[in-house]
Amino acid sequence: MFGEFTERYYPDGILKFEGNYKNGKANGYGKSYYPTGKLQYEGMWANGVYHGEGTLYDESLQTVYSGEWSEGHQAVKDFERNYDSDIHSEDLEKYINELNSLIGLMNVKKELNSLINFVKLQQVRKKKGLKMPTISLHMVYTGNPGTGKTTVARLISKILYELGYLSKGHIIETNRAGLVAGYLGQTAIKTEDMVKQALGGVLFIDEAYTLASDDEYGQEAIDTLLKLMEDYRDNLVVIVAGYPDRMKKFIESNPGLASRFNRYILFEDYSCEELMEIFEYICANSSYRIDKDGKERLAQYIKEMLAKKDDSFGNARTIRNLFEKSITFHANRVMAMNAYNDGELSTIMKADILRSLG
Repeated sequence: MFGEFTERYYPDGILKFEGNYKNGKANGYGKSYYPTGKLQYEGMWANGVYHGEGTLYDESLQTVYSGEWSEGHQAVKDFERNYDSDIHSEDLEKYINELNSLIGLMNVKKELNSLINFVKLQQVRKKKGLKMPTISLHMVYTGNPGTGKTTVARLISKILYELGYLSKGHIIETNRAGLVAGYLGQTAIKTEDMVKQALGGVLFIDEAYTLASDDEYGQEAIDTLLKLMEDYRDNLVVIVAGYPDRMKKFIESNPGLASRFNRYILFEDYSCEELMEIFEYICANSSYRIDKDGKERLAQYIKEMLAKKDDSFGNARTIRNLFEKSITFHANRVMAMNAYNDGELSTIMKADILRSLG
């Protein structure tokens, strides 16, 4: 029925496939491998694609999907959504509380809590015997650097797992470099590999607008991504992120993008008060405090920075950098004293802030 057993290799000699071949394609039982040499898929094939019983692995050898395949696609869902179970209720509450405890981001919390309620309601609907709607949660996060987009994406991956929407709940973070290869044709393979690593979780693409830079490579990545987003919509969430104006142009550049993404969340810049709160939060988490004079000088600097901010302004990222500089100068000052008490060990002073700003 099937052809002869054969082996195929990558150009560098790494084993790519071993199994039954017929008419130049994999047919029957076979194994495929990533370019790293690690097992990618083991099972049945038909005309070069997964077909029949088989198991797909990511590059860490974790199972992505195990079960029936049909012409390269999952024939059945690889997990049952746990809508009518409260197994993960404690962790779910913990992650939602983490989300709602983030400083600022009121619009973000409002949008995501609505999303959480929507998914939660499906639990009730299923218990009532109502049909489950086919939903897609692919999202666009727009905002300047340092506004918490990556932090929120990491939390959402965990929350959607606890809600039963995702089967693994991990997150794969990437950008253009992680999707685009050096030659046409290879980009599709690279993008598909990245998507398969993210199955069961969230694929977070930062500065996604760089894919739409009028070159064939970026377009190849977009075309591949669009297809896979639809194929795996039941067990994958893709979040694209970047500057608001550039992301708007990015989505508008391709009708397919506009149809795949229907949830847009704006991450606004932090206010002076919120940035000060972030600085003090970072201090407290590291057993530091900032004295009154230091706090006043830092607040003055943040106000000046907000008044003339540009694309280089990093919001919370800028504040973390200031904290790390200030504790370095604090260490130099305290060590030079050669006599210090517990208060001096933990107190950032105006002098430390001034040097970090210099």
